[in-house]
Amino acid sequence: MKWILLLLLLALSAGQVGASVYFKIVEAPAVYVEPDGSSNFTVTVQNLGSESTYAGLVFRNVPEGIAIVGPRCTKWVDSGTTKVLDCMLRIEAGNISPGKYSFEVGIAAVGAPPSWHQVEVIVAESVAEAIPEPSETHVHEETEGEEGVSEKTAVPSLGALPAAAALLIAGRIKRGRC
Repeated sequence: MKWILLLLLLALSAGQVGASVYFKIVEAPAVYVEPDGSSNFTVTVQNLGSESTYAGLVFRNVPEGIAIVGPRCTKWVDSGTTKVLDCMLRIEAGNISPGKYSFEVGIAAVGAPPSWHQVEVIVAESVAEAIPEPSETHVHEETEGEEGVSEKTAVPSLGALPAAAALLIAGRIKRGRC
């Protein structure tokens, strides 16, 4: 009877061991903006963990005169799915000269390890002339399953390992006692 309880506890804990929170920034394309302007951009995040949770964006090393404004929202991201978060960049000081700048965007989610991605900001007198031709631009395509949910590869976890070990031990114990 003791062994059955032990095996039951190990099997139940196997599900908790496998639960994880892990996010990755899939895409954060370059932002093109004029010296006194603003520009919308998106950041695509993917939940590679086994738990669904809320995730938000954090920014660091933003150059002086550039501000990230607009919706700083936190969104629910289901396990194994991808979510696009909308952002807005604004040039606050009119004295930013045309050129290339960069900052980092990261994901804030309870229990998730840090994941940072560099975003390039291109300040140009004419944004239309600065944007590369479509053949030079990287296009990120996302496939969708039957119900409109992104199809992603599942990340294996260690949750089944304790259960398998418990079954192996139970089998050895049973053979030794019979």
